[in-house]
Amino acid sequence: MNLEKYISSLLYHHDCVVVPEFGAFIAQKSNASFQKEKSAFYPPQKQVGFNPSLTSNDGLLIQEVARFSGLTFEAAKEEVAAKVQFWKNHLDLNSNLNLPELGILSKTKEGLLNFTPNHSNFLLDSFGLESIRPQPILANSTQQQSSSAIWWKAAAVIPILLGGFLYFGKPQPVTDYVNQQWSGFVSPMMNPNAKALKAIESPIKTVEIEAEAYIKEELTIYNHQVIGGSFRKVEEANAQVEKLKEAGFEKAQLTQKKGKYYYVAFDTFPTAEEAQEYRRSISDTYSEVWILSLKD
Repeated sequence: MNLEKYISSLLYHHDCVVVPEFGAFIAQKSNASFQKEKSAFYPPQKQVGFNPSLTSNDGLLIQEVARFSGLTFEAAKEEVAAKVQFWKNHLDLNSNLNLPELGILSKTKEGLLNFTPNHSNFLLDSFGLESIRPQPILANSTQQQSSSAIWWKAAAVIPILLGGFLYFGKPQPVTDYVNQQWSGFVSPMMNPNAKALKAIESPIKTVEIEAEAYIKEELTIYNHQVIGGSFRKVEEANAQVEKLKEAGFEKAQLTQKKGKYYYVAFDTFPTAEEAQEYRRSISDTYSEVWILSLKD
């Protein structure tokens, strides 16, 4: 089983993926940057690191393996444990463990694990973006641009001067003529555009209508909840909700925050009996679900 493939896939949507009894791969975000020594701009990054002290199973990786391999949760748990044991044996016999999707793990003489990432960018917003090496701009390009700008300004003034010369034969004052001519150029740029203001009103109404529709479709949260996981970050909880919905659980939702954890439920029910019956119906595939009953 290519376990690093599942870890890599999860890192695009999560900042931490724990491999039970082995360690955690942690993605850290950084802003766009310029490296002077390479003369290159780099897009925003999400680079992966490794923390060997985080080994407690949070169920995220095993759920991912079970979902895409078609195994039950317990079978997926055994597969992951077998792969982890293989990694440990390999590191005991060899100095390095190459995980192509992630990087290289190496074991020191003291038994510590070092990790060298393969420089993959796990930030979806920057997916496909590469570094940019800017080309120097020559000084004469600026001079040419300035000369060109002066020429176009002169060309714009000539028709006005010529028209004024022809217009002077009339008894109308020169100042009135100049004001008329220049007002024709200035007015379209300075006056407000009424059509633009009307165009702004429409999206606001659309957003309000969409917001009302969203509120109407919001699911009811009952006191007896069949919980599928708890997460420290709301982004991870929302991602789990989307996964459950993709798996066919349309009523999956984030129900509440208790302490530092956000709780995600497969479904909620008004009675404990209904919640128990529902839990039993999915326990073959999701064996670690449990029921949270709130006080009335």
